Amino acid sequence: MSPNVQLSNRDNSNSFYSEFDLKKKIGEGSFSEVWLCVQRSNGREYAAKMLKKNYGYTVDADTWNAVAEVNVSNSLEKHPFLLMLKSAYHEKENGKIILISELMKKSLYDIIENGECPLSEYRIKTYMYQILEGLRYLHENGFIHRDIKPENILLRSQDKILKIGDFGTTCHAINDLQYLEYVATRWYRSPECLLTRGWYNSKMDIWATGCVLYEIATGYPLFDGRDESDQIEKVDQVLGSPDQRLTKKFKKHKSDVFIERYEMNKQNERTAGVGLHSVYQPYRPAYELIKDMIVYDPSKRFSANRLLRKPYFYEIKNTEYEYKMREFEKLLSNKSIVNLSKIDQKSKTTISRQYSIIKKQGPDGDHIHNLETHSINAEIFDRLSADISKKIDQPPKLDKKKSNLHNILRSKTNKKISITIPESENICHGIQRQNTHNICSKDNTKDISLSKKMLTESVSTLSKVKNVGNKFVNRPPFK
Repeated sequence: MSPNVQLSNRDNSNSFYSEFDLKKKIGEGSFSEVWLCVQRSNGREYAAKMLKKNYGYTVDADTWNAVAEVNVSNSLEKHPFLLMLKSAYHEKENGKIILISELMKKSLYDIIENGECPLSEYRIKTYMYQILEGLRYLHENGFIHRDIKPENILLRSQDKILKIGDFGTTCHAINDLQYLEYVATRWYRSPECLLTRGWYNSKMDIWATGCVLYEIATGYPLFDGRDESDQIEKVDQVLGSPDQRLTKKFKKHKSDVFIERYEMNKQNERTAGVGLHSVYQPYRPAYELIKDMIVYDPSKRFSANRLLRKPYFYEIKNTEYEYKMREFEKLLSNKSIVNLSKIDQKSKTTISRQYSIIKKQGPDGDHIHNLETHSINAEIFDRLSADISKKIDQPPKLDKKKSNLHNILRSKTNKKISITIPESENICHGIQRQNTHNICSKDNTKDISLSKKMLTESVSTLSKVKNVGNKFVNRPPFK
């Protein structure tokens, strides 16, 4: 896939500051600041994310690819529910990288802080649909977001359309690979992130989404631990302590939280848990979703694709949200067809320059023939046929010991002769397998001439010898 992000290593005369005007800071995190900026050429507003790390005077392709936001935007198509980058700049003076994206003026965090929660059931449904569709596309393409929280769910169009943003901690999902231990924000961190040293997968995003669902449906966080130990304690109070099988699974890659909870404090009894249905009752919005998202064991936690197939989302059909996904899937399909046509064209060019291998079934099993060899055999057969045609008027006497081209059957009741005539294609196949059967040897040339004569006279002969004693004579295979 060609890069989707315009990368710029420009001098001071043509830099980010020459194209954009900074207006105000609209957000700040541990590794970056987000500013509202205006493009001078058209007056449009954008969000400029300035990374705090100093990348030096020059930035090569590997450095650009190491920036998670750039990597994700270049690896994926522009999804309707993912906030992709528009361009990226490197300022040589201070070594900073600046990432430009669409401006989203509000997030779910702002809605929660403004006291708008709990949201209506339909609004929760549309938000969950968009979040899960974005995560499904990420996960199917091998990415884990690792920081799903209300602050990173951004809103526009009168808070109807949302996009998942901030791919600063996003990584590729690789089996049996240990990731960073502390990534997701504590309140939205899954049990496997708390109890292991970085042994998790894309299901951690599903847990975090379940926590976000609870928060916009109630206005309060589900697990608001003061630290990692308190966080896992609150999880156990609701879901109960993990069973022995799951505990052994976590123990293989145990974290400091696991050691403190299950090894150092052995007097700590296992908690039964009150159950999710006690803190989020089944009559509440999207209960059938959250019960399969807030699950202790990640292997039993539903994937985004599986959650989207639930009847809960039937109401989304034929809405603007589904139309957006239809258009996106149509775009992906068209690009796939174009890519396949290019691959097919290259394949045809390659095949035309190479010898094709064909496979034929014979009496001795499968034989692989090269088309070049096949064409040579055809020329030999043509020359032999020409020679045989000259001598066909003087056929040699049939040697029963050497001939393998016919079988003479004499009936006990009468003196009619039944001649089994081999098929012409069997003769050709026999000639092609000359190394195995020596059909084209001097001894067998006589047999071929006889067979050709019999072929020319087969019409009149077959009508007389087709049946012997009212039984059909099966032709034996050519050997």
